[in-house]
Amino acid sequence: MKQQRSGKIITVRSVAGTAPSADGGYAHYGAAKAAIAHYTRYLAQDLGPFGITVNCIAPGVIATGRIMQTVVPGSSQSNRDRAELVALRRLGTVEDCAKVVEFLATDLSDYVTGPSSRSTADWSVDKTRRAVKTWRE
Repeated sequence: MKQQRSGKIITVRSVAGTAPSADGGYAHYGAAKAAIAHYTRYLAQDLGPFGITVNCIAPGVIATGRIMQTVVPGSSQSNRDRAELVALRRLGTVEDCAKVVEFLATDLSDYVTGPSSRSTADWSVDKTRRAVKTWRE
C-alpha cells in the first residue's frame, strides 16, 4: 500500500470499547476493543501521508447466532430487550455492518480516516446508508 500510495484499512471493534457494561463484566473484552480503536487512530496518522485511509467500525448488538442465544429476550442470560436501547428499536444485522464497511472501502470515503464509526442504528448505519444513497444518485 505504501508503494502504491493508496489503500484502505478497516478494523472492527465494538461499542463495548467505549464504556463499561452496567454490571462491570467483560473488562478484558472492552479493553481489547478500546485498544483497536486507539491503534486505528495511530495507523491513520502514520499511513495518511501515503494516501492510505484507516477506519474502524464499532458494531453494537448485532443479531448473530451467539447473540441470539445469549442476550435476546427470553434467553437465560437476558435481563432486558437490547433492541429497546437502539434508536431504530431493532438489533443490527451483519448486513448492516457490511454496508458500513462497503462505504469505507469505496472511493466515497476517500477523505475519511481515523474515526471509529459506531455501526449501530443510532448513528452510522442509518446516516451512512443515506449518504451512500445520496452520493450514488
